[in-house]
This record gives sequence, structure tokens and C-alpha cells, in this order.
Amino acid sequence: MEFVYSTGNPDCPLSYARFGGMHTECELLLAHCGEREARFWSESVEDMVRRAEGRYNRFSPESLLSRINREAPLRETPCDEELFLILQLCLAFRKATRGWFDISANPSSRSAETGTWELDKRKKTVRFTRENMRLDLGGFLKGFVLEQIIKNLPPPSGQALLSLGSSSSYARGHHPLGENWPVSLPHTYYPGRNACTFRLRDQALSVSGKDRQGKGHIINPRSGNCEEKEEIVAVTGPSPLVCEVLSTALWVCDDTERRPLLADFEGYQASLITPLPDGSSINRRI
Repeated sequence: MEFVYSTGNPDCPLSYARFGGMHTECELLLAHCGEREARFWSESVEDMVRRAEGRYNRFSPESLLSRINREAPLRETPCDEELFLILQLCLAFRKATRGWFDISANPSSRSAETGTWELDKRKKTVRFTRENMRLDLGGFLKGFVLEQIIKNLPPPSGQALLSLGSSSSYARGHHPLGENWPVSLPHTYYPGRNACTFRLRDQALSVSGKDRQGKGHIINPRSGNCEEKEEIVAVTGPSPLVCEVLSTALWVCDDTERRPLLADFEGYQASLITPLPDGSSINRRI
């Protein structure tokens, strides 16, 4: 982990930490905190991120999620408390988003069918009802980890910005020199230029769209295909987890269903951002 502590402004000491995790670059800014406490908190956040990555990266054969994906098509497979909670949450979000958020969506492997995996609350087990499916927490995990950090490892001061890549952020309090934390969304076609800037205070931001190589990687659960939309969906609200789930669901769902879906989540706002080749962008509220 890279860690920098600055007292250039003695009235506002500031720490900055950066480390790789969950296939992205994580960054932490913490204001008004002593160096020792800031370093300890930053290292604790890194440990939490790496633990989650080690458990839930389905591409790692040693991870807990990979074991579930191997065994659950064959038999009822036991889960620990945390994983069972995650799976319960994912089922609840699938229902709340009318099926547009679905961690069992795999390319070309299924259509709009439901009931592809089942939980036994008494035994705390999961069982797949289709042999060719896999669970993928890619559109859930960053929000879940940020939620856990805020609840169980809150910033020791009231002013901090946490970013798990450019797609998931949370701002606690306000920027030392302003009323909020400015968080910019990079422009798709012009590196170094911003398509949009959000101003957060005690809020989360989640962004969904194509990956950094310009490829669609989010699966539409009703078609089983990767979406290739050029627009970006950004969601702000109090919960990092809800923001991430909503940004994923709103990006893949049909235009006509976006507003009714968002209306079910009070306190959350969403924007459609379309970067243009001339360096500008079109931003509109959902």
C-alpha cells in the first residue's frame, strides 16, 4: 500500500492511501486525523478489501465463491454466515429490481427464467437448479464492502472519501475546503477529461457501463447477453450497496422500466451520461 501523510496545512492534516484490490485501484482520503491512526485505518480497510476479494472472486479457484460454483450444481452446499447473508440480499434485490439485478446471469446460458438457485434457511445451504450456471458478485461486491467499511470500520474523523475504483465511492462529511467532496467521472474518449462531476456529502456513488477497454461486461439477465450501450448510469444515495445494485440494474434494463424501478428506491437519484466524441457529454436525470 502507498501511504502519504501531509501536514502542509497544519489546520488540516490529510492522509492518502492507494492499493490494488478487486481488479481496480482503491484510494482513501482522510482529513483531520493523526498519522498513526490514519495509517492504521487505511491498512485495516485494505485488509477488509483483500479478504472480500479472496473469498468472493469467482475467477480464483481457491475462493469460497468458486467452491460454491463447483459444488452447488451437484448438491446442497453449505455457506457460512456472511455468504448466506450475501445470497439472501441478492435474492431480495433481484425481486426488488423486478429481475434486472441477478448474480446468476451468465452469457448465453439462460433467459428470463427464475429459480435457478435456491437457499435453505434452516440448513444455510445453496443449491443450483441448472447445471450450467454460475454466481458472480461483480455487480454487488464493491458496494457490499463499502457498506461494511462504513458500518464496521468508519473513518476515525468525520471527513473522508473512499473510492474502490472509479465505479464505487463513498463520501463521509465534507471536503476540508468545501461543502462536499467532488467526485469526477472520466470521459470515455478523452483521457484526462471529465464527463461529469458529482458533489457528495454522506453519500455513495456507483457507476455502471462498459469496462475500461470499451467492452460490455454486464449481462442482461433476460437475454443472457452482454449489453453494449454507450451510455453510463450513475446512482447516488445513502447506501453504497443499494447504489451499486441500482446502477447495475438501471444500466441493463429497458428504458421504459428505468423510472418505475428507481421510484421504488426512495432517496436515490440516477443519471444517464452519454460521452460524445467531441469531448462533451449529455447528462440527463432518470
